[in-house]
Amino acid sequence: MATSRKIALLFGAENINAIIGWIALLFVARKMGAEAIGEFSYAVSLVGGFTFIAFFGFRMAHVKRVSEGLDLGKCIGTFLSIRLFLISLMLITFSFSYWFWTSFLGKEFYDIQTPNLILLVLLYYIVFLVTGIAKATFSGLEQSARVAIPNIVGTSVRSILFICTALLGWGVIWLAASQLIGILIIALISLWYFRDYPISKPDRKTFESYKIFAFPVAAASIFGVLKQYIDKIFIGIFWAATDVGLYFGVQRIALFIGTLALAIEEMLLPSISKMHSNKKEIRSSIYDSERYVAMVCIPIVAMTIVWSNEIIEVFISREFLPASRILQFLALAALVKVVNRPWSVALRGSDRPDLTSIINIFSSSINIILMLILVPKQIPQLGLENLAGMGGEGAALALLISEVILGLSLRVICYSVLDLKPQLHFLLQLFLALIVGIIMWQIKDAIIVDRWYELFLFSALGGFLYIFILAALGGFDKKDFYFFWNTLNPRAMGSYVGEELKRK
Repeated sequence: MATSRKIALLFGAENINAIIGWIALLFVARKMGAEAIGEFSYAVSLVGGFTFIAFFGFRMAHVKRVSEGLDLGKCIGTFLSIRLFLISLMLITFSFSYWFWTSFLGKEFYDIQTPNLILLVLLYYIVFLVTGIAKATFSGLEQSARVAIPNIVGTSVRSILFICTALLGWGVIWLAASQLIGILIIALISLWYFRDYPISKPDRKTFESYKIFAFPVAAASIFGVLKQYIDKIFIGIFWAATDVGLYFGVQRIALFIGTLALAIEEMLLPSISKMHSNKKEIRSSIYDSERYVAMVCIPIVAMTIVWSNEIIEVFISREFLPASRILQFLALAALVKVVNRPWSVALRGSDRPDLTSIINIFSSSINIILMLILVPKQIPQLGLENLAGMGGEGAALALLISEVILGLSLRVICYSVLDLKPQLHFLLQLFLALIVGIIMWQIKDAIIVDRWYELFLFSALGGFLYIFILAALGGFDKKDFYFFWNTLNPRAMGSYVGEELKRK
């Protein structure tokens, strides 16, 4: 129950952040338009594509070793030294690449016209990566409140500044400045909670233990970071900034679902790692995680697909309606990503990060190949003509297919190595979601929904219908009800948060 409450807290906090961010996006989208959002998100993705250099699997190694109870001071000292070195390497690589493209080749970034935009985004990532040292330590210690609270405060400030930028017409540069101010606030609060943690001089033994875990996942870490940004980069290269903006706008909606994957990663991995190191059985934890995650996310995704046009019109603007199909693909991809995460955690928590690396590299390679085929109309440099030219839809479809391949591969490997058999309940839940989706589609054709409360009402109706049918078939019982009730109990949650924030 403790782990589930921590996951629920992170999921709730990240969704609060997503809601706050969506409100800001609503103002930016309607006042500044898709082109401004596209220029900003393209700059974020372009610089973000270099952050793989600062990871190389060492964050995951830090969470793993801290959760296993290694000397905390030496762990922090080791990770701090590694992260600062890798950040320096990232800055050197980015600076050389920027010089090579703009000065040596004499080219420019055509979708970025605002002066100093890239500089502010680069500063944002530096602060983000340094702050990640404290956040990874909190995650390893399963202290979800110390991860969640700074994020909520920083995101709120950033979103307020986004709204001011949109209303006062400050321009794209202030979107980057707002993001930088937000991460600085997160850093200050995180460092305050981090102030009493020990930092010791790294030793060779601790570094070797990090290296043993990190190196097998280093390549997967590179592909993982690229996968996070490459869709926007591809759209920006082969299409216009407006197309990037359309994609980025609806991707923020799919973020509501994808945040659960982050919560599972942050809190379930340390728990499984600790259980594995103590020779405890992990099977029930993995099965329960997949089942409850699917129970939450499947009806949300089903309603997102059914009401995609209405969601975009109500929560962003009519300008983004051409991205309706993109939203549907991204919602499905987020669902697959979330239900895949317990299986990935099972392998990494059981000291088999090498297997997750191989699978992730394979699926990420598929993703890149599919984007090359589906996104552009042509690539003359490679002699490729008459390609699919699907733009953002192609990028979202490529992401969905790669996540499905990843999920199938993870389950096969988990069965072969850990004797974790794939569960049929997920297919049952998908089938019920399909039935409920068809019913709600009929309702959609008969009514007009153009208010946010109407959208929530009919989406909630679909969700309750799904749970009702699931319960009638025995897929949701009193035990499940009490699980969710105890996990989300406000008094118990408030008590946990208060105790953790006061703890030294």
